[in-house]
Amino acid sequence: MSSTSPRREFLHRLVEIGTAAGGIALASGCAPSVQAASVAGTAPLPAQSKWDMSWTSRLARYKTAYDAPEILNGAALAYAAAAMAGYHEIGVAASDFTPVLILRHAASIMVLNDATWAKLELGDASKLKDPTTGAVAKRNPFISYAKGDKFTLVGPGGGLDELMSHGAVVLTCDSALRGYAYQLRMKEPSLTVDQSIVAIRAAIIPGVYLMPNGIFAVSAAQDAGCQYMRVMA
Repeated sequence: MSSTSPRREFLHRLVEIGTAAGGIALASGCAPSVQAASVAGTAPLPAQSKWDMSWTSRLARYKTAYDAPEILNGAALAYAAAAMAGYHEIGVAASDFTPVLILRHAASIMVLNDATWAKLELGDASKLKDPTTGAVAKRNPFISYAKGDKFTLVGPGGGLDELMSHGAVVLTCDSALRGYAYQLRMKEPSLTVDQSIVAIRAAIIPGVYLMPNGIFAVSAAQDAGCQYMRVMA
């Protein structure tokens, strides 16, 4: 692959991201709560399910699950970006490493589209700024990075959408998102419970895998052979 290829340029950008997520020290998050998942003797997942488990077939030789129950200025994205850059630096092909981001609990809003961020005023609740203007975020600040964004938390190449386009697997929590479905019903009383749940699920960024709950997602990732790392400030 040429040194000027888009993938190589992307990985070089990741090296520069470093602590893009609000000054969080990534190195401090590398030691705690790391454990290997034993896959010996595990039974295969059931073939039939309403939940899409196809992500388990996308996992490469090297794989780590980044467990993020809190937003922490997007630290999970910085963890994944730093790991991808590190593997690149030691000569591992990009296709041989899969970061698995588990955005659950409070961090589940990171997978919702701009319209839902605006409608539910998620920027106010999370106290996050618009990447471009610095005002209260009316859109998801973890996607759609634009050059010149002075208040970005992700930087070039470090957005959720960018990481997914380069192989990252993203899992999120249906149980947590049902809480936002309730908020949606408060905004739109004409919606039934089922309609609000359908609407919130439809607001998930394309490519994100919806899991029954976040704890299941953590367990399933480890069952699939992922190393585990808790995302911390």
